Amino acid sequence: MGKKFMLEVVTPDRNFFEGETDMVIVRTTEGDIGILYDHEPLVAPLRIGSMRVRKDDQSFDFAACSAGFVTVTEDKVTVIVDSAEWVDEIDLERALVAKGRAEKRIQEGNEKGVDVIRARLALERAINRIKLREVRK
Repeated sequence: MGKKFMLEVVTPDRNFFEGETDMVIVRTTEGDIGILYDHEPLVAPLRIGSMRVRKDDQSFDFAACSAGFVTVTEDKVTVIVDSAEWVDEIDLERALVAKGRAEKRIQEGNEKGVDVIRARLALERAINRIKLREVRK
């Protein structure tokens, strides 16, 4: 295991995670990025996807995250996202219902005054949660 750094993951609802790790992987708008100790300073936008935090036993804890930002400074990595859930917190039934609702709203489209962009983002979040829950349970 490499040198550790402080990782903080913040959502509007809570401090999702605060602790030390030697690696975190997040999904930026340009693709996944792995951050290790002594990474160069960075600010990057995040897109809906998974976040992986490496534990002492070299395995990873997975979380579903919505859009946000990651900042890397010399002594800390901060992830700020609209929402985050560990895989075991994901309610699969609720995610499936949200997926169906978003698909219906997209099909209705503009004829019912639906905000299609918001519906597509909701669909992307639901699919991300479903995929993580099914693959990582």
